[in-house]
Amino acid sequence: MLKFVIYGDTVKNLNKTFTCKYAVIRRDDMTVIAEMDFFPDCNRSLMYRDGRYVRFLPLLQNDIMGGDTLINELTIRAGYHE
Repeated sequence: MLKFVIYGDTVKNLNKTFTCKYAVIRRDDMTVIAEMDFFPDCNRSLMYRDGRYVRFLPLLQNDIMGGDTLINELTIRAGYHE
């Protein structure tokens, strides 16, 4: 499990030089959520915020992300639809 410090500074200029290699930026208001020197080495991961820390947990191939099609995906996996 990886932990990173959260920053609440708004990015005024996207050409700003970050002190780290990667930054997670919220698209709505261009706020820097986290800065890190390395990114999790996995294809898919979930980001959890806990106070001032961010944790990235890797997703397995059979893990499903909830969205508009979640019910359809679950019924297909259960064998009710093709």
